[in-house]
Amino acid sequence: MNFRSIALLYMSALLLTGCAVHSPIDAKKTGVSGTESNVSKNPSVQLTDKDIFGNETTLAVTEEDIQAALEEDEFHVPLNSKIILVQSGSRAPETLMQQEMSQYYSVATFSGIPDRQKVISCNKEKDENNEAVIAENMNWMQALRYVAAKGHQKAIIVYQDLLQSGKYDPATKTTVWSDYKNEKVTNTTSLRYLVRFTLVDVATGEWASWSPANYEYKVTVPLSDKKINADTIDQQIARLKQNTYASMVKDLANRYQ
Repeated sequence: MNFRSIALLYMSALLLTGCAVHSPIDAKKTGVSGTESNVSKNPSVQLTDKDIFGNETTLAVTEEDIQAALEEDEFHVPLNSKIILVQSGSRAPETLMQQEMSQYYSVATFSGIPDRQKVISCNKEKDENNEAVIAENMNWMQALRYVAAKGHQKAIIVYQDLLQSGKYDPATKTTVWSDYKNEKVTNTTSLRYLVRFTLVDVATGEWASWSPANYEYKVTVPLSDKKINADTIDQQIARLKQNTYASMVKDLANRYQ
């Protein structure tokens, strides 16, 4: 077995066990906190901000750091770039979103369900006194960047989506929104789809986050029906998603090309 094969096996083992060797690109982003602890036995399947942004939300940031970030080049994903598309909380992105993204990029997909079954620590590193040092677990985005680098993808695009239903409150003359949970709807119900995109550069780890304006949709009841059946509402939700995704992805591609 040659040296290249040994190196590839070693890196694969690190990915599977959740342990990472030190990377100069992520020195500041991943070199602060230690092994993640207190992982829930019943974790949410949704990606968290820490999964996506790493430890940037907890870093000790100075004014110099902020000014240095402002001087960095703006984030771009040229049209037809190879990307990895991820939907938070789903094994694969919805077909509608894949179809829309494929009009602008060369799309590969990846699971948006992080594995938090157990906490793993590595004790392979030694300090200057030859004592074992606990290495930091590789976070979700760092591992995905490695996968993307192997596939020569330019960027990772993660989207988090939420369908909400709204009821008009005549007292306040506003629509009160809540998460849609397959409840009964009427012709006074409105629907809206909230989406947040996060784009991550594979080579540098730099990112951009964008939440486009949401689109509201008034549920309609056919004249022949006294109430909306499940098939009708499913069709209207599918139409809402399709129209929303088409508009949002077009805006995203134009914004970051």
